[in-house]
Amino acid sequence: MGFETVYGVDFSGAREAGENIWVSEVDVTGDEPAVVGCQPATAALEDHYVGATTTDREATLDALVSFVASRPAESVVGFDFPFSVSERAARGAFDAETWEEVLDAVADCAGADEYAEACAEWAREHTDGTYLKRDTDEEWGAFSPYHFFVNAQAYHGMADVLAELRDETTVVPFDALRGDPVVAEVYPAATLDVLGLCREGYKGDDPGEQRRRKRNLEGVTERADLSVRPAVRDRIIADSEGDALDSLVAAVAALRNAGDFDDGDSGVEGRIYV
Repeated sequence: MGFETVYGVDFSGAREAGENIWVSEVDVTGDEPAVVGCQPATAALEDHYVGATTTDREATLDALVSFVASRPAESVVGFDFPFSVSERAARGAFDAETWEEVLDAVADCAGADEYAEACAEWAREHTDGTYLKRDTDEEWGAFSPYHFFVNAQAYHGMADVLAELRDETTVVPFDALRGDPVVAEVYPAATLDVLGLCREGYKGDDPGEQRRRKRNLEGVTERADLSVRPAVRDRIIADSEGDALDSLVAAVAALRNAGDFDDGDSGVEGRIYV
């Protein structure tokens, strides 16, 4: 399948999620991929809010769902949140045999803390650990999907985004490619690592962190043969939180895998694409 536009979403499950969510857009129809946008949610999703634009989580995630669902079929969207839990947690904590059942079970939890505790409590009682990882988490150095560092991201990503998009998009590797926009799980830190760039130490205001952010941007654009307008480049470097850069790296991860997506894997764990 040929893709024309690739998006990267640096995701947040925080109460004011719109303060941290950024969206990058890469046009792949020309001679070389071109970064044509890198904006915070309030700008990138402006036309998809119901009512006034806000950073509120519920309104922002609703706008994000609307944005992705309205993308053309020749689109790919890379999201940096876990799409599932480990098979042991899925079957043990949620009695889930399929990925769809995992989504339903997570969405049925009252909130991020309840989701995380359901998994952790089962793991403590039935295994030697607490925070069980998927195979793909082990491979790429990611946290367990219900670790307290990422449980809000995972919960709101699965319950408020994927559960709403699964009938409107192709979610790889779970779905067979079918002519809808494709949604894939990515992990910017691992992509930076694979590309030989700085996985850590590029978020912050001090000169060293800014230099690493600039080095990462230059490395990513060079390795992916991306063209970036000076104004967009400056915006990414100026964002001390690193969210702008992470959204671009999310797009690059999706772009790197666009010709090699799994086609209808029936497992429950999923895969991080780097």
